[in-house]
Amino acid sequence: MTSDGDRSTNAERTPSPMEFGSMPLDPIYAWSLVLEPVEALIEHTSRFIEQLAREAYERDESFDIDEMEGRFLAFFDRLVEQGTLTRLPDAPPEMGGRILGPRRWLRAQRIRIKHLVEHWREHGHPDSPTT
Repeated sequence: MTSDGDRSTNAERTPSPMEFGSMPLDPIYAWSLVLEPVEALIEHTSRFIEQLAREAYERDESFDIDEMEGRFLAFFDRLVEQGTLTRLPDAPPEMGGRILGPRRWLRAQRIRIKHLVEHWREHGHPDSPTT
């Protein structure tokens, strides 16, 4: 958490992927996948988006939608296999996938990645030495 005294450093810190938009991180809105606990899902997905942004930054190239879809689905499968998340029966399409669908959900994640990369280009990559 950030206290009021820490607000002056906001320009220096890297924004979280969640700060770059209101589009949900939960894959229920793309593929009707129901993964729990939701708090862990959001935390891990946010970190994964940052990892993808680092890759895009380092290779100076964005991901295409098909590559991203494969990466995200494999990521969610890994979290279930590791026991980090539990996969429940898929939600009916009207509860999940029909809301956004895979393409719109993935485009939203691409926007998050793009914003992180732009932030790093403007303010310096978080792994860059400061001296």
